[in-house]
Amino acid sequence: MKRSVKAMTTGLSSVQITEKYLSFFRARNHLELMSSPLAVPGNSTSFIIAGMQPLLPYLRGEQLPPAPRLTALQRCLRTDDVDMVGTNDYKFSGFHMLGNWSIGNYGKHEVIEMALDLLLNVFGLDLGRLWVTVFTGDPRLHLGLDEEAVAGWLRVGFPPERIVPLGRDDNFWTTGGPGPSGPCSEIFVDRGPAYGCGSAECRPGCSCGRFFEIWNLVFMEYDLLADGSIVPLPQRNIDTGMGLERIAMVLQGTGSAFAIDLFQAARERLQMLAPGSDRLDKTREEHAYKVIVDHMRAVLMAVLAGVEPGRDGSRSVIRRLVRRAARQGRILGIDEQFLSSLLLPLAQAHGSLLTMEEHERVPTVERIVAREERMFARVLTSGLKFLLQLEPKADGQVAGEELFRLSAEKGFPADLAAEVLMERGLSVDWSGYQRSVEEHRRVSRLSAEKHFRRG
Repeated sequence: MKRSVKAMTTGLSSVQITEKYLSFFRARNHLELMSSPLAVPGNSTSFIIAGMQPLLPYLRGEQLPPAPRLTALQRCLRTDDVDMVGTNDYKFSGFHMLGNWSIGNYGKHEVIEMALDLLLNVFGLDLGRLWVTVFTGDPRLHLGLDEEAVAGWLRVGFPPERIVPLGRDDNFWTTGGPGPSGPCSEIFVDRGPAYGCGSAECRPGCSCGRFFEIWNLVFMEYDLLADGSIVPLPQRNIDTGMGLERIAMVLQGTGSAFAIDLFQAARERLQMLAPGSDRLDKTREEHAYKVIVDHMRAVLMAVLAGVEPGRDGSRSVIRRLVRRAARQGRILGIDEQFLSSLLLPLAQAHGSLLTMEEHERVPTVERIVAREERMFARVLTSGLKFLLQLEPKADGQVAGEELFRLSAEKGFPADLAAEVLMERGLSVDWSGYQRSVEEHRRVSRLSAEKHFRRG
């Protein structure tokens, strides 16, 4: 069994890690901000997806910040990552992001010095296990190697052989479109050869799991324009992000972010509920555990933020999370409703990461989740039975019309059906599905027109 490096285990709880991070930056004249609401009405994204997102007006120079140095713990929920949950040891849909920011104040050298000071002298990490990456440059942006960042790491005594230049995809940060951007420097922990690919050239940037990124230091220096070119920002900023679950995995020596203190009680509860079976592949079993605890923690965070399961917008995201988690329970052999019973263990494990008022509202969240799971239970049972009886074509493809019929007649989501089929090695003829959707719309439109003509 793979184990993390014992020398890196500190035993700090997630709450303690958070307090040490925030107090470190408070002592260095950073104003601590309250976490912004997870749900953002009228925003381009349904939920906060990054720690810096609430600070964009300051980073863009549109508003004056309350202080030039800021720090915070921000709850985030990324809907794009939902399908990735369970595929590795650290991908979450909902997570906590620790951050510190300079709004036109300090620069690369200062943030690098503070970052290494925190990691070595507060968190007690071994310098010999740390690697960093820097931006190697890109001729399309007319930028060369980020020599200032390299000099910053050398200045604090970082070994030059563990400073790795990487390209635009890895070490040039953007918002995903036009807007603030800049080179970044990522900090990695070497988890040891047992997690690696065996290559002597293995280093950050390799696709194996040996090097684990824990902190990203973004040097926000440019404005990325719509045509792909960049111009200097009038104000240079620093934006950093450290995933709480990631650093907890390292400091607690768990080897998986799903085994940290925030999830232990919920996993134990889940293991009590699951009957266990030798027929179930252990990798598949672990995948189910990860999806369930991740999705229910994300649901807890979202419902506490006022977003209940529903049909549209952000509400549909929460409904999908509940349904995916319920389906994973069936894989573990859990036939009764169980999701709401995981919420209290999750909330208790998060301690002061939730407010007292939020802890008091957990029973309300339990009722909402129980109702949603109960509504879906019969649909789930009949839908899984329907999918089991489907006969694919010779090429392993299932007719899209069948998925539409399952969705239209039984209310079973097409994306969840496709996920179930994919696990059996089957695919879906989505063109057939779309034809059925369009035909259904055509018939519905004609029916409506006929009805109104009669009226």
